[in-house]
Amino acid sequence: MPEALKDIPVTLVTGLLGAGKTTLIDHLLEQRPRNQRWAVLVNEFSETGVDGARLAREGVYLREVAGGCMGCSAAVMLQVELNRLLREARPHRLLVEPTGLGHPMELLPFFQGENYREVLAPRATICL
Repeated sequence: MPEALKDIPVTLVTGLLGAGKTTLIDHLLEQRPRNQRWAVLVNEFSETGVDGARLAREGVYLREVAGGCMGCSAAVMLQVELNRLLREARPHRLLVEPTGLGHPMELLPFFQGENYREVLAPRATICL
């Protein structure tokens, strides 16, 4: 049986549309230690994701939450995709890129809530 997931550092990368969130995440992924599994959760406001292919690489697990803001209208899909990502990747670190249209502060209570309190450890919020 796999070891329980605990205190996975979470970095929230936020900013307006076109600010460079995906570019920053791409750079962070290039700098990650090669012996670590990192996971990325990307919020695509449209039904078709464009950032996922750009961020895909060996040792990095990616899930997209499509069709609305992950902090409000797509909150159920956020939980579904986050659970899948955690189960499949068992990451050492999680990077989260919400849509530039939503308010990122809606996500922190979610990550610190009852379901994820012991699993996720929000660290930095980077706003571009």
